[in-house]
Amino acid sequence: MDVSIPPEADMLRLLIVDDDDVDRERLRRMLAKSDIETLVSEASSLEDSMNFLKGGEFDCVIVDYRLGINSGLTLLNSIRTTLENRCAVIMVTGLGDEEVAAEAMRLGASDYLLKSQLQSPQLIRAVISSVHRAELEKKLHDMAHYDSLTGLASRPLLLKQLQTAIVDEEPSAVAFLDLDNFKPVNDNYGHDTGDFVLITIADRLKQIVRKNDTLSRIGGDEFVLLLRGVASEEQCIEFLNLLLEVVNKPIELAEFESFVQVSASIGVTLVANDSLDADTVVRRADQTMYQAKNLGRNNIVFFDPEEERRLHERRAILQAAERGIVRHEFELHYQPQVDMVNHRLKGVEALIRWNHPNNGLLYPGDFAEALEHPTTGIVIGGWVLEEALRQLAIWGRDDLVVSVNIAPAHLLSSGFVQQLDQLLQNMPNISPKLLEIEILETVSMADIHRAVEVVKACCELGVRVALDDFGTGYSSLNYLKKLPLNTLKIDKSFIQNILSNQDDRAIVACVAELSQAFKYDLIAEGVESFDHMQSLIEIGCHLGQGYYIARPMSADKMTQWIDEYNKGPKLQ
Repeated sequence: MDVSIPPEADMLRLLIVDDDDVDRERLRRMLAKSDIETLVSEASSLEDSMNFLKGGEFDCVIVDYRLGINSGLTLLNSIRTTLENRCAVIMVTGLGDEEVAAEAMRLGASDYLLKSQLQSPQLIRAVISSVHRAELEKKLHDMAHYDSLTGLASRPLLLKQLQTAIVDEEPSAVAFLDLDNFKPVNDNYGHDTGDFVLITIADRLKQIVRKNDTLSRIGGDEFVLLLRGVASEEQCIEFLNLLLEVVNKPIELAEFESFVQVSASIGVTLVANDSLDADTVVRRADQTMYQAKNLGRNNIVFFDPEEERRLHERRAILQAAERGIVRHEFELHYQPQVDMVNHRLKGVEALIRWNHPNNGLLYPGDFAEALEHPTTGIVIGGWVLEEALRQLAIWGRDDLVVSVNIAPAHLLSSGFVQQLDQLLQNMPNISPKLLEIEILETVSMADIHRAVEVVKACCELGVRVALDDFGTGYSSLNYLKKLPLNTLKIDKSFIQNILSNQDDRAIVACVAELSQAFKYDLIAEGVESFDHMQSLIEIGCHLGQGYYIARPMSADKMTQWIDEYNKGPKLQ
């Protein structure tokens, strides 16, 4: 039997479900008395009615409570649980049972009418009212479950479908897709064009996803795809490569007579067990997507549990560091820098240490991610500068320079120079020339123009500037010429081998000549022995720091060391 319904417009599509021919005819006549155009179909059993409903869309179903050996409540439950398209349902019955009425309404009935009291106007009003209510419910449902721009599933619907797959232990994969280079489309052509690009991408993806998969847009230019029946990376990769090809195709902008092209970064996680909830699975795919973006974009990366462990440790370190700042767990140690020829103290380098409540004394390498973080690292860096200046004020010497390492993110952060200026103004008894900021050679390479601006501004405040770890990066003479430096620090990796490696010795000798040409102070790091010191002096590098001179020490011990060095025997 062909039960499909033609899509006539401006017409209510009704289905009467009753096993009594006389009652069906009575309802049909009542409906015919209305001015509203209707297309009425009839079913005499639960099975027939479900065939109709699966074969086409109806605005309203009018169902008898007693439906052969089944109850109309069974049909109500089937409509609610098995059909995607919502429709109004009116139950009619010869019984005036309030419990039946309550159960019908609970299962989704829009109205409940008694046959003995039913007249045409009452039935028509019930149908119109129920249809309007169903339309409103559908709109609210769609707003909650579908993206208004693309028509794709929204995040709640995606999570619902994913949770079902997890509970059913169905092998699945979640692919989190973020468009690359989408922001320039909005910036150059406007948000309307940006929306057009999103709709175009969504339509392309709809064409290639399988029927059982769920494609969603969860915000901005982010799409998530739930792939059903997928148990391995190999099963995913062919489809995801096709997905990238589809996204990468140029999009014509007829209004501007031009084309735009975007790519995508995709993070994928397999749903391996039922111990994870849907939110966690999507979060893993999201985090993995950022790894794909960091690899250069237009990449596919699969979730790695080891990478998640590292991310967790990183978050834990950042959170602990932020607490450590508040709880005063950080302190500075100081290592002297001396003129090895004249045995004169030139300055000290401030080195941060963390008195971790559980792990003991930590060195910078143990919490490098916190020091280099664009927010936490800046807070720590600000504290280091302030603490170093405070200690300098306690020493009260006008011939002692304190060197402070400045992380790249801190140096190039907005307001660095202004904050440094404010710190110096807050300590008017300290001459700015007694502070030396150390920047890494790789910083000047990363953003040379911005670095030059910042360094020049620091010099205008009277602060000295040192280029740390010189020789480990790729600085050219042009960079040295641009940067207004006071000091070069040769990395200890070169100093360690000058006694046995002629190449390293030659490099140090060249740097010594270079520093003389540019009139820079030159400090050798990693002076570990008397022979190291003698070789450096012979080469022409007279300033050094290292374990042979002194290890880093607390401020109190540094004070004692300075007093003893000034009056005691010198290095020999």
